[in-house]
Amino acid sequence: MGNGLSTPGPGVDVQGNPVKDPTENVRELVEAALLRQDDLRRAESQHFRELATKEAKHIREISNLRAEYQAELRIKETERIDAIRAVDVQAVQQAAAVQAAQQQALATTVTATADAFRVSLAATVEPILKSIADLQRAQYETQGGRQRVGETRLNVGAVIAACGVGLILIFGVLGLMIQLNT
Repeated sequence: MGNGLSTPGPGVDVQGNPVKDPTENVRELVEAALLRQDDLRRAESQHFRELATKEAKHIREISNLRAEYQAELRIKETERIDAIRAVDVQAVQQAAAVQAAQQQALATTVTATADAFRVSLAATVEPILKSIADLQRAQYETQGGRQRVGETRLNVGAVIAACGVGLILIFGVLGLMIQLNT
């Protein structure tokens, strides 16, 4: 200050306001920018939290809809299976009724056939029994010593043959009745 100049003092702008040092101005601008970035980060973080909450809610809604749909599917599938079972049960009942009717018809047929065989057997055996009775009567009448050995053999052979025919008929009827019952 040896040249006679005085120190100018703090700088002022056109309006007389003090001028700030550019370093201080840059610091204030950087601090403002950093605050703005922090605000943006907080807003972005808040936005993502809200978005995640909405997404979680949406996922829960979808999950609930799927659960309801699965429950409805299970109910419908159960109803479908029950309907199939009902048809099967009805078919079994109808088959049982048809089988019962067939058994009744078969029993009636067996009874009628057995009666017809009894009548037929009686008609077949009656002449044989009559012949045997005639042979026995003839044998008793001729027993005095006049009877020949050949005639006796003939009479015994006829009796055995008649008995054999009768047994064959009886066993045939019994066999047929057993077959019809099974």
